Amino acid sequence: ERYCSSQDPDEQQKELGSHVRSIRSHIDILSSKGYQDLVGDLDFVTMFLPVEPAFILAMQTDPEIWNYAYSRGVLLLSPTNLIAALRLIHNLWQREYQNRHALEIADRGGKLYDKFVSLVESLTSVGDSLNKSQLSFDTAMKQLHTGSGNLVSQAQKIKELGAKAKKSMPESLLDAMDDELDELPEAEKP
Repeated sequence: ERYCSSQDPDEQQKELGSHVRSIRSHIDILSSKGYQDLVGDLDFVTMFLPVEPAFILAMQTDPEIWNYAYSRGVLLLSPTNLIAALRLIHNLWQREYQNRHALEIADRGGKLYDKFVSLVESLTSVGDSLNKSQLSFDTAMKQLHTGSGNLVSQAQKIKELGAKAKKSMPESLLDAMDDELDELPEAEKP
């Protein structure tokens, strides 16, 4: 404002130098604040110059001022590029959140996979136990009603010899025993 109000070229140059020094000083102050340390994911701090002509004049007077700010982690913004910069920052934060979710999904996916492997191992163990139980059951059933000297045939012979019993052997078991005896060679029949 002082630069524009002055009619004296020397006074204008003095005010222009003061304007650029003020911007550089503010860049240094922002850079020294350490805002990056507060959040951890910040690479830059933005410095908004609300008067577009003042921004353009500073850039024309000191073409290195933008690089000076950038090298100190400060982005200079004017009204012209503010909205674009804010949209870019918004998109970057969205991607950061998505990346965090992707890492969490990967972590949960690993835990889910480990649980799934444990379930498969448990089911395999249950299957092995069921197979062993089935083998034990088959062995016990053979002792009960198949093969030479099985318990059903021995008990039935005792009943036929005159043992007093109130109950009878189930017909299905006797039929199964007879069917299996028919399949045995003569030498193995009781």
